[in-house]
Amino acid sequence: MITENRFQCHTYAFIVLNTVYDAKSSMTRRQQQQALNALRQHLSSFLTLLLSAMVMCSILLVGATSASAGMIRDAEIEAALEGLIAPLEEAAGYTRGTIKIRVILNNQYNAFVAGTHTVYVHSGLIKEADGVLEFLGVMAHEIGHIREGHVQRLDEAAADAGATATLATIAALAVAAGGSGDAAAGVLFGGTDQATRGYLATRRRDEAVADEIAMSLLEQTELSATGIRDQMQRMTRQRSLPESRQSIYYSTHPGSGERLQAFQDHVDQSEFSNRPAPPSAVHLYDRARTKVTAWTEAPQRILSSSSPLSDTAEFTVYARAIAHYRRGALDKALALMDQLLANHSDDAFFHEFRGDILFAKANPEAAADAYEASLSLRKHNPLVQLNLGRALIATGKDDNLPKAVMALEFARRGEPKWAFVHRTYGIALGKSGRLAEADLALADEALLIGDRGRAIQLAKRVLKSPDLEPLVHSRASDILFRYGADAAN
Repeated sequence: MITENRFQCHTYAFIVLNTVYDAKSSMTRRQQQQALNALRQHLSSFLTLLLSAMVMCSILLVGATSASAGMIRDAEIEAALEGLIAPLEEAAGYTRGTIKIRVILNNQYNAFVAGTHTVYVHSGLIKEADGVLEFLGVMAHEIGHIREGHVQRLDEAAADAGATATLATIAALAVAAGGSGDAAAGVLFGGTDQATRGYLATRRRDEAVADEIAMSLLEQTELSATGIRDQMQRMTRQRSLPESRQSIYYSTHPGSGERLQAFQDHVDQSEFSNRPAPPSAVHLYDRARTKVTAWTEAPQRILSSSSPLSDTAEFTVYARAIAHYRRGALDKALALMDQLLANHSDDAFFHEFRGDILFAKANPEAAADAYEASLSLRKHNPLVQLNLGRALIATGKDDNLPKAVMALEFARRGEPKWAFVHRTYGIALGKSGRLAEADLALADEALLIGDRGRAIQLAKRVLKSPDLEPLVHSRASDILFRYGADAAN
């Protein structure tokens, strides 16, 4: 498993807007007067700080800004979850494998769409969902957002909201400078309220449309909607909770009361409502959830638990191996994986994790053998190819470098937007003596992390190299053409 810090933020900016709206709408007249009195006392500093916050919120809403949040990159977890949604994906008109799932290390229950075909799922949702039917119901809803292009329209609505709110704050500052605190507060609350109303209206319409698609997809795949119906019941009950105790999913998916009624009507009419989930889906989800739990809960808690984490015995052993690995008890972890592989030698992911343990034990050659065993059973997995390339580099043997480059080329094709892959590929090329190609790979890494100056510097160095291959020359020239003007400015 590999973690990285890459995360879309517009969902959380939405929570800020939703919170502002809820706070204002729930104020009594007395509370509003108290707020105005406090505003008069601290108007200058308050509005200055608020202006900064609104500008930042606008940036978060408009742009594809990344925030610091850990993301699990685990070949097995992603393959399991993507396998589970494959029937829904095909029912929505997509080729199997088009929609990707990425898991965010966050214990709160939430899922959202970012980009064009990626669903981000919190680890908390995977652990807390009441079975695979609930998970699939939520995923059907998110696929509905993807099919209808809601991400792009939401970005436009958010940008409009951010612009309106920021202008309102600037206007309030101007009024306050003239000495009218009450008028400033009125402009401020009025402007942000108008922006928020428009933004929330867009979100509610999109949620209703995504729900309709979700119900259709569940029906086409002969899956019960009771899971997402039950989830909506829980969300609806959160309206009576203090804001600090409400689920993030409730904040980012408004209109739960109306949505619950729609799902209940569907459950009442569907012939599949009483059908249990397919046993294969239950088994796959149980394995994915057990592994997520093993990676996110405290290792000692996993090891000291008197009850099994899963109804399947080998999944509990697997979780204990992961807990030992996380504690640094590598020999114990390896012994458990050898025990599992003695009975499940055809399990690609058991071989992969055994490779992770051996790599951590500073035995890269044995780790490479384990990764190759995994790939012999499940060939097309860029994350395992990445680990194989890293292990081969770590052996320090020149004879292993061509194989490392080949593995990392495959990983790069499968994960073209992951900077770490480009960097590792560049290291392999550099150690192989292919310096111009190594610089180009590092330039691609620089672009992905937003360091255009570094990318331009590396591209220039590539073009000074003799006997360049046409593709390398063309790519380096393209970087200079596209970003060189920015550097000059």
